[in-house]
Amino acid sequence: MKKRGIARIFCVCLILCLLPVWALGETLTLSFVGDCSIGEAIQNKGDKNGYTWMLDQNGMDWPFSLVREYLDNDDFTFANLEVVFTERTRHADKRYPLVAEPRYAQVLLHSGIDAVNTVNNHCFDFTVDGYRDTMDTLDALGVKHFGTTYVGMKNEQDVLLTAEVKGVKIGALGFTYPQDTDEKLIRERIEALRAQGCQIVVVSLHWGDETKGVQNAWQMKFARKVIDAGADMIWGHHAHVLQPVQFYNGKPILFSTGNFTFGTMSSSVDRDTGIFQLTFEVDETGAQAVELTVIPCRTTGSGDYRPYELTEQAERERVFKKLIYTKSVSNMENLPASFAQTGTVRLENGVPVAE
Repeated sequence: MKKRGIARIFCVCLILCLLPVWALGETLTLSFVGDCSIGEAIQNKGDKNGYTWMLDQNGMDWPFSLVREYLDNDDFTFANLEVVFTERTRHADKRYPLVAEPRYAQVLLHSGIDAVNTVNNHCFDFTVDGYRDTMDTLDALGVKHFGTTYVGMKNEQDVLLTAEVKGVKIGALGFTYPQDTDEKLIRERIEALRAQGCQIVVVSLHWGDETKGVQNAWQMKFARKVIDAGADMIWGHHAHVLQPVQFYNGKPILFSTGNFTFGTMSSSVDRDTGIFQLTFEVDETGAQAVELTVIPCRTTGSGDYRPYELTEQAERERVFKKLIYTKSVSNMENLPASFAQTGTVRLENGVPVAE
């Protein structure tokens, strides 16, 4: 009997060792920051006190040096990369073509960022060739990236992210300026990531109205469709300012996470930003967001460019209040009023709970 008992214990232990970690339950904290433009408009390239000039003076670890601790201590960090790493000079006819020489991409190796979205309204500032230069630069450095654009066309770019952290497989996809017709394309990519075994799927959307402090009605409608398509969360950027957070069917929607470190930013743009940290519990039934915490920050302009944490309570609350949507929307949940004091909300079955 004793031998049989020992054998049973051995078999159970062996099975537990062979099971994937997520089957036993695992907790992951993912961080999200907004627009990161590691460079400047081409007409300002090399200017004194410009972004790359500051890197030359202070080193590649400068931009993220005041917040690096938070980005290192989570499980995975996402950022929107809004610059072209190239030495090309032919560019799109637009006001601010954003660029940096490929060597400056080393900043990402000193940032705490684990993966970047590469599709946005600046990714083709230096044509498709410039975009490919960016991809080659990131690949050479080993920086994970993702993004889909030009679907079905000659210059199609379609990169999905998969990464494994603590035994949990994370997937991500990115679209810029999404339209209703993109819903099917997004659904197909979510399904492709699930087929690859991803337990958490992040959908990155570069969208919305620039400098507007509130998301528009179409975004809320489209966000619900993306969640219904199988996304575990939506991470948005492009507005260059913070916008309120909402939840749908237990899934978080970060409509706009603001500018984080930006080489060409108007002095009139609100510099409030933050590090959005979502904690997920993952088991054999799937992933569930259980907590949202925001580290309120403010970013700086010419001559610095570093985001830093706000420490005065009044300043922190001012940022937290911007993330609370004040109107009721059918089938959607807003952050509770208590979030304005704490910057943290616990989620029960995905629903934010007032403390």
